[in-house]
Amino acid sequence: MGRVAVGVDVAARRGCDVVVMGNDLVARPAGRVWTADDLRRLLEPLRPGVVAIDAPRAWSTGPPRSCERALRAAGISVFTTPDAARAAASSFYDWMHTGFAMFAGASEHPTLETFPHAVAVVLHGEHPDRGLLRRPAAKRAWRLAALDAAGVDHSALRTIDEIDAALCAFTGLRWLAGDALVIGDHAEGAITLPASLGRVTARGTR
Repeated sequence: MGRVAVGVDVAARRGCDVVVMGNDLVARPAGRVWTADDLRRLLEPLRPGVVAIDAPRAWSTGPPRSCERALRAAGISVFTTPDAARAAASSFYDWMHTGFAMFAGASEHPTLETFPHAVAVVLHGEHPDRGLLRRPAAKRAWRLAALDAAGVDHSALRTIDEIDAALCAFTGLRWLAGDALVIGDHAEGAITLPASLGRVTARGTR
């Protein structure tokens, strides 16, 4: 099952949705996990070739990471990963703590950091209209359209979290196929996308 990719959408309190995708490009929800052990148990029978997670794997140790600077230069808004001291001062970053736990739970498998919004931008080849992502129904439709553009069967997906996990899983599949762009420095944390940002038309930002 080495051609199976698993995507994990990270949330601090409502649990992390997991979607599995193989070469048939069918997005299959696999459930919701809360802890590293939950994810470890879920992954064991799947034996994925890669686990793609919507979170950084560690705190920053200095200025904004080069992957985050590169996305912003491409017109893609992204939360900056703080250092540990700044993170401790705000509960906003709790979701990143959860992300670290997901990387720990997937440590027996290849892992990568990705970002569903940036994946959707790449698959569309352009940014969404300004303000669209502030409307939940429009955001959902836009991200589903990105999966459509990639040829993904998303009929089993029910929530925006599952949709985002599917975008992560698709990125993992492209990485397995050697058709992915890794942005940034591995030492500080890199973000993986399914194709080149060079094809994206700057039309607006999140």
